Amino acid sequence: MKTFSIAAAAAGISAFATGIAHATVAGDGPTRPVVTAVPEISALEGTAAIAALAAIVLLTWERRRRAV
Repeated sequence: MKTFSIAAAAAGISAFATGIAHATVAGDGPTRPVVTAVPEISALEGTAAIAALAAIVLLTWERRRRAV
């Protein structure tokens, strides 16, 4: 019985994905990248978002701890 290593499987998947990524329709030529607007987030907003998530997690943990 043959066994395959994870590295061999990863190499095969990588080769397949590379082939798919480079495939183009004949005569199409290179395509332009799609430009999308990405909202910027400041350090203050990021910290506030992490604090809000931490508060939700801690409140949920405290409620479960008291319920037991």
